[in-house]
Amino acid sequence: MTDPLRIPRRFADEIVQHCITGRPNEACGMVGLLDGEVVKVFRMTNAAGSPLRYSLEPREQLAVENTLAEKGWEGAPFHSHTRTEAYPSPTDVRLAVGDIPYLIVSVAQEPAQIKAFLIVKENWEDETGDIEEVPVEITG
Repeated sequence: MTDPLRIPRRFADEIVQHCITGRPNEACGMVGLLDGEVVKVFRMTNAAGSPLRYSLEPREQLAVENTLAEKGWEGAPFHSHTRTEAYPSPTDVRLAVGDIPYLIVSVAQEPAQIKAFLIVKENWEDETGDIEEVPVEITG
C-alpha cells in the first residue's frame, strides 16, 4: 500500500477554488510536497485553454520548478476534470512523465473531489501504463 498524500484543509480548499474558478476550462497547477504532505500550492495557467485538456504554462512551470529545487520540495501536478470523475484519462496517462503523484480534481459534482494517482510505465515514452490510486488524506 502506498503512503497517503496528506493535504492540509486550507490547501485542499485553495486547489478546489482554483479549479472551480477555471471553469469551463480545466485548471491546473502544482503542489510542493515535503515528506508526503502538501506545503504549497502553485496556481498556474492552463496554456491549452481547454475544457478537455491542460498544459502547464512553460515559463510558470520553470519558475515553480526552480522554487521547488530551492526549497528541497518534491513537485506534483494537479488539474481539474470539469465533466468527469477524478480518474486519469487516456490523455493523462499518455502525457505522464514521472514517478510522482498526479492530483485530479473533479468539479463535475458537489462537493469537488480530489484524488491522486501514480501512473506506472515501463518507459516514459509509452502511450499506456498502469494506474495506481494514492490515498488522499485531508488534514486539519
